[in-house]
Amino acid sequence: YGTKCATLPYPAPYGPGEWPTSYDYSGEFPQDFVWGFGTASYQIEGAYREDGRGASIWDTFSGANTVGMPGAACSYCCKQPPCDVNPAMFDKGATGNVAADHYHLYRTDVAMMKSMGLKHYRFSIAWPRLIPTGKLKDGVNEKGKAFYNNLIDALLEAGITPYVTLYHWDLPQGLLDPPRAQGWWSRDPETGEPNGQILPDWLDYVRTCFREFGDRVKVWVTFNEPWTFLYLGSGYGKA
Repeated sequence: YGTKCATLPYPAPYGPGEWPTSYDYSGEFPQDFVWGFGTASYQIEGAYREDGRGASIWDTFSGANTVGMPGAACSYCCKQPPCDVNPAMFDKGATGNVAADHYHLYRTDVAMMKSMGLKHYRFSIAWPRLIPTGKLKDGVNEKGKAFYNNLIDALLEAGITPYVTLYHWDLPQGLLDPPRAQGWWSRDPETGEPNGQILPDWLDYVRTCFREFGDRVKVWVTFNEPWTFLYLGSGYGKA
């Protein structure tokens, strides 16, 4: 299989303003193929500092005011929050502070999904909304848990199957404060090998999700685009 694929001609890239005019493939999706919508918590929820939600690395990156939020310490990027907008941000000033306000409008959103005949919906749980500091020993946010329970119940009542992504990039800021906490990018100081510093916290979070929502959610997606947040999110592997 590998040898056969290696001999196939790879199409040349298209230049600016160019695009293909024909395609050489054909076929059909199977009858039981699942079509649906997908979202990410930071992109739609808003309510970034309401009801006990903790600070996420995206709040810090976008320059949102995280003063007083659980887990908001980020001494690696600024001496005192709120941090300035990260200079690497393309659209400076854009944040997920309000976004689509799904946190407040989820019932309206679900009603619209139902009205268009949607049957399958993938959303992500915000780790810092459920476990604000990222560490289970600091407690579960009951209001965050209630939000996801209500959302799942509303989807099921509307005849929509929920699919849940456990991590769509919004790491709790409390788990990224080098050198104390290095998030996904922690390494052994002697060997340079990844040492999984936050894996115990990750497993606590995942088990909490399974325990609280697993009676109704039957399909789980572990990570959204891991290469993107691990490789690109670390400065092309330089973190």
